[in-house]
Amino acid sequence: MSAAKLSWASFDDGVVPAGTARDTLVLVFLRGGIDGLHLLGPADDKDYVAARPEALRVTEAEGLAIGNGPAKLDFRLHKNAAPLKELYDAKHLAFIHACGLTNGTRSHFEAMDLIERGVADVAQQRLANGWLSRFAALEQQRGVYGDAAVPVFAASDSLPTSMLGLPFAASAPELGRFGLWWGDGQRKAIEDLYVKGQPMHEQAERALRVVDAIGSRLPRNGKGDVEAYEAQHGATYPDDDLSKRLQSVARLMKMDVGLRVASVDYGGWDTHQDQTYHFPNRLNVLARALHAFYTDLSDHHQRLTVLVISEFGRRLKANKSAGTDHGHGGVMMAMGGNVHGGKVHGVWPGLASEQLDSRVDLAVTTDYRRVLAEALRVRMGQGSVDEIFPGFANEQAVGVFRA
Repeated sequence: MSAAKLSWASFDDGVVPAGTARDTLVLVFLRGGIDGLHLLGPADDKDYVAARPEALRVTEAEGLAIGNGPAKLDFRLHKNAAPLKELYDAKHLAFIHACGLTNGTRSHFEAMDLIERGVADVAQQRLANGWLSRFAALEQQRGVYGDAAVPVFAASDSLPTSMLGLPFAASAPELGRFGLWWGDGQRKAIEDLYVKGQPMHEQAERALRVVDAIGSRLPRNGKGDVEAYEAQHGATYPDDDLSKRLQSVARLMKMDVGLRVASVDYGGWDTHQDQTYHFPNRLNVLARALHAFYTDLSDHHQRLTVLVISEFGRRLKANKSAGTDHGHGGVMMAMGGNVHGGKVHGVWPGLASEQLDSRVDLAVTTDYRRVLAEALRVRMGQGSVDEIFPGFANEQAVGVFRA
């Protein structure tokens, strides 16, 4: 019955109070630890040049000059990030460098888990839910989601840890292959599985409403198959999994099903070997896909915030396998119509040996939660960030977003 699996959980209906419209927040997680210094690096920094061969750094010859890098250094983007440079120049994209976990773990699984739970302390990993779960639950309590059919969505086979414990989220890796189409007999069979009035019966009914909300809005051909997605405003997506997942998010935004939070994963950034080959290819896809997604949603820019994050950066010095090992400080991106774009935010710590974390890694000068909390406070109207990020001291804003 279904070419693509849809996972869901139930949610309670309510009424949206007047004047509570918020952005749609899209979180893109680059799993594996992207090398922020290979994406955006100080091409004229002598320590940077000395630590890496030319193929593993951004060079003055091939790098894309941004013209206003921190610490008066000549920061440049990798040449394959040209689509991102276009958004940066238009002031719709900002970078936050030397950011990440204050916890110095170099474990993928631990770092991802900490970030997705919105904490920095390993002891807090006992939290039963993720930071997006806590945020969405608070929004639901405030009545922001109202009768929205799909307020929270993960473009994946299952919900990520950031949405763990959330009882009203849906997930599907690709709506373009969403083939579920309910007949009366199938609906009755599912409804009859549970006793009316019991929680599971109510959850099944709500799940069916989610399926209906999506399925009834997907254009189909005479055979009932979902038609190919047609991007708008001249956007051209690469033919890859990341683009298909971003297209699913774009579809939902255009469907008017009340989407307010979405997550998308893009892995393959653990470049211990052959980074000279893998990194440019992954970056090419990432840059083109994000540019296409943003162009496609041109009508939504004033109500769209995209955050791109990874669990950590890579070590400054290249290894002997044409790659880089797990590091600490990394880079985040923020994209939207209300981003202070065309700027690299944060404090640059420097790359001299005594300035590095443990004398080997880019130091973290901006806690990743400062960026997330600012996005929630400024663009999502959520003031209870201490409930979303427990134990986090709500420090001065980084200045990435405007109201």
